[in-house]
Amino acid sequence: MSEERASGVDEADGGPRAPGPRERSERKWLSQILGRLPSVDDLLTEYRRASMFFDAGDPIRAAQILEPIVAAEPSHSGVRLLLARAYFHSAQLGRAEEQLWLLVERDPSDHYAQYVLGRTLERQNRPAEALPHLRMASAMHPSEEYAETLRRVAAKA
Repeated sequence: MSEERASGVDEADGGPRAPGPRERSERKWLSQILGRLPSVDDLLTEYRRASMFFDAGDPIRAAQILEPIVAAEPSHSGVRLLLARAYFHSAQLGRAEEQLWLLVERDPSDHYAQYVLGRTLERQNRPAEALPHLRMASAMHPSEEYAETLRRVAAKA
């Protein structure tokens, strides 16, 4: 690449050089992509809305709001966990399980994700599959709720 192209300066007069067709095309493509992406502030506002709907007892609406946020920020575990919980509370157990498996694979030490995955499997009448997750959650975070759930599911398995 010439010095002129690398710097974007026309050596003849020292002024900026006009972008070529390829650069214009790349800029247009980039601006279209960036224009479709929600800003961080928009995502945060939507997350807060989803939390409000979830807390108000409307997990279906919360899930509808959270789905595009998870699509935009797939590595954000907190958003994915709230989506999984919204699915769980709206009896969309297959979807909840899918989200929870992603969380548990990403961070096996997340006791709450392990617990909710165990509960999700229990609700799908799969107690034998639920037990390892409930045992793990109970070992990592001893609580009466986890212990009671573990006893109940162990009796079914």
